[in-house]
Amino acid sequence: MTTKHASYWLIATLVFLFVANIFDPLGTLGLKRLAFLSALLWPLWTLKYFNLSSRELTIGLTLFVVWPTWALFYGAVRGGDMTVGLTQVTPFVFAWFLAVILPALDTRLPLRAFYACISSLAVVVVVAFALIIFLPDNAVSQTVFGYLTSLEGKEGSFGTQSFDGLEVPWIYFSSTLFLVPAFVYYLFVGRLLRAGVILLALGLTFSKAGVTIALIFGAIYAGTVLLRRSVAGSPNGSKTHLRVWLQRFVPVIVVGGIAILIFLSLPSFSDQITDSWAGNSTTAEVRIGHFQSVIDLFRNHASVLLIGQGAGVPFYSLGQSDYVQSFEIDYLNITRKFGLPWFIGYSAVVFYTARRLIKTRQMEERAFGFALVSGYLAAGTNPELLSSLFITLMILSYFAQRRPSAFPRARNSRAPRLAAVTLPQVNES
Repeated sequence: MTTKHASYWLIATLVFLFVANIFDPLGTLGLKRLAFLSALLWPLWTLKYFNLSSRELTIGLTLFVVWPTWALFYGAVRGGDMTVGLTQVTPFVFAWFLAVILPALDTRLPLRAFYACISSLAVVVVVAFALIIFLPDNAVSQTVFGYLTSLEGKEGSFGTQSFDGLEVPWIYFSSTLFLVPAFVYYLFVGRLLRAGVILLALGLTFSKAGVTIALIFGAIYAGTVLLRRSVAGSPNGSKTHLRVWLQRFVPVIVVGGIAILIFLSLPSFSDQITDSWAGNSTTAEVRIGHFQSVIDLFRNHASVLLIGQGAGVPFYSLGQSDYVQSFEIDYLNITRKFGLPWFIGYSAVVFYTARRLIKTRQMEERAFGFALVSGYLAAGTNPELLSSLFITLMILSYFAQRRPSAFPRARNSRAPRLAAVTLPQVNES
């Protein structure tokens, strides 16, 4: 197999893995397991490109192997549910799997492919919603709706919701919140149409946290446009200056208009967002109960704050008046499981990566950085920070910021990278 053919097959394998994790994150359909098995032989081919430094290996082994393994055994000793505990630590396998594969490819290529796959989720949501709304009696619409409702509680939440007496489809995949970093990425690189479709899909899922975070980063984008200096030394003077500013502001105006239309069409949805932030909604009250319970746990048992309760160990929460394994404030949720030092280290990798990407002058890398931060914030509003999808996003972003010159082992290696596969380029304005 030539290096060029190997590149295409490796990217195809990664795309299959990404799609499986997006549409089958819990493995209900068997797609996730099949994708992982199909990728298992690649590390044997790409191991010669492995170039992590000793510091990276030490941090990676501590965060993704040693501590989670210890938490699993500690949870078992404390009477935790090992079936649940395994699901809480197995996503770390993706970190090492990707760490062996990614050095063989161009640093940006896998992350571009990842966001392209997330875009397919947006298309599925928009198309399914439109079919059910506009062609409710059509055989295709009924088949789509029937299939989605059969996945209720398995791969997300599917059915109908009532807004102001209007029954509308509810299509919420477990991976829905990852539309947020995809939207931020495409917005910052100027891919307006794709960003608009993703924001529309996010609105149609009625994700209050997702829409709110997306709009916040839309405002950040508008701020960066306002503060960005005009192109210096342009031979065309004011015409070029006007054209550049129009190119930068049109995405903001159009995307903002899409969000406003969503809110105006369903006034009660915007009311729900306001109530959630004010702590008046049912969801907010449940989260407040979780928050109070876990803070009391830390206050009464300092050891839990330091080393966690262990994987698979539940705790009693006032939010549900019952023992729970996970809850929606995932920053506190994973601190309870693994301890504060581990959570700080895990978060430090995210923000170190984002900072390195945002500090560059290259627009796409800055987009990668802002998207990673938005993904961290979105995932933390649900139990998604330890999901295979977020770990994939985290590791892909980390490798996107690495500089070959900083790693002598990689530079002096006799094994060059696989030939680059061409994907559609982004605007570098």
